[in-house]
Amino acid sequence: MNKLMYSVSTLNRYIKQLLDNDLNVSSILVKGEVSNFTNHRSGHWYFSLKDRHAKIACVMFASYACKSKILLKEGMQVIVHASLSMYEAQGSCQLFVTRVEMDGIGDLYMELEDIKERMRKEHYFSLEHKKALPPYPMHIGIVTAKEGAAIQDMLSTIARRWPLADVEVFPTSVQGVQASSEIIDALKQADEKGLDVILLGRGGGSIEDLWCFNNEELAKCIYHMKTPIVTGVGHETDTTLVDYVSDMRAPTPTAAAERITPNIEECKERIHQYRLSLLRAASISLKQHRHRLHEYQTHRYLIDPLSYTQHQRMLLAIHIKGLDTIYEKVHRHKSRSAMLTQRLSYAAQQRLNDHVQHMQHMEYSLIDNIKKRLQQEKQQMKENILLLDAFSPLKILGRGYAIARKDHTIIHHVHELSAHDRIELRLQDGVVEATVEDVKGMKQ
Repeated sequence: MNKLMYSVSTLNRYIKQLLDNDLNVSSILVKGEVSNFTNHRSGHWYFSLKDRHAKIACVMFASYACKSKILLKEGMQVIVHASLSMYEAQGSCQLFVTRVEMDGIGDLYMELEDIKERMRKEHYFSLEHKKALPPYPMHIGIVTAKEGAAIQDMLSTIARRWPLADVEVFPTSVQGVQASSEIIDALKQADEKGLDVILLGRGGGSIEDLWCFNNEELAKCIYHMKTPIVTGVGHETDTTLVDYVSDMRAPTPTAAAERITPNIEECKERIHQYRLSLLRAASISLKQHRHRLHEYQTHRYLIDPLSYTQHQRMLLAIHIKGLDTIYEKVHRHKSRSAMLTQRLSYAAQQRLNDHVQHMQHMEYSLIDNIKKRLQQEKQQMKENILLLDAFSPLKILGRGYAIARKDHTIIHHVHELSAHDRIELRLQDGVVEATVEDVKGMKQ
């Protein structure tokens, strides 16, 4: 029996093709401990993943490594998203990693993705629901830990940019098992205060520290709040569930404080420009009104009021004279109208009599024409009846002929019949049913 012989490269290529085409290992999750980690200058990450009994080589190319939120370290317990393949040159199987997560929160991540997808379908993230932020908030609420860098950064930013605002802090835990319920209570308390805007924030931390902001009940509480809310949780790369439902998301607590407050120096400059514009407009309006007042003061009617009454009397006399002229014209037109009306009435009566006589003549003529036409039609109908009677088939049947039918179809030739066929013979005064005894054609 002959055995197949492979070169090493052919065998490795064959094994690689088997692994690449195996859907069971094309997209898998593998958890283990990181060892032999190397952050290459090219940006690629090389490391091994091991447990008590085995170890496997891993590579994470730079295009994926640069997006990772976790920097791998020796001994770190992780879950990797990868595909299994072979590096042909060395004949070694390895995992090609696309994403890395801390072990222990992988299930939480999947649960979070399910929550996000469900809330997205229920339109909790719709832009139409988000409320507009007030341009000049005078009463600001802050929901965060009562101690720490986040509260100090937000307070100092508001004091620097918009010191006119009153700030009320609602302290709460921002990490831990009970943090989500405490944040909900603090938000509800702040929402009942009738504030202009609320800040929800905390400083950076690990994904476990920020996980309380991925609570579904907390996200729904923010969605149903009446007061506009801005979230600033963690660093720029951190995005939690509350960021999707808030009215605005800021990358940091400091940035959140900047987003809700105008710069008082810019407002002062804007007010100064408005003041200058109003002064210019007032000066122009004052000049225009002074000019108009001067025109009124120098008007001849104000200088000599009696000239106004004299002018009006003159206009009144002119109008009275004009009215007299119009009255005379109206009187002449009335007389002429009465005369024309009388003439038109006589002419109309004469015209009506002429039309009546003409209509009577037309009526007699029409009746005479109808009688003549009716006599002609009767004569024509008699001639048509005689003509139809002359060409009627029944007339022919009266001379001894008959019409033969088979199955209600007229027979024209003898070859349409066969012996023993049933036929009908139509005579002048009735129908005869018969049976064909024989069929004989005429000799040509």
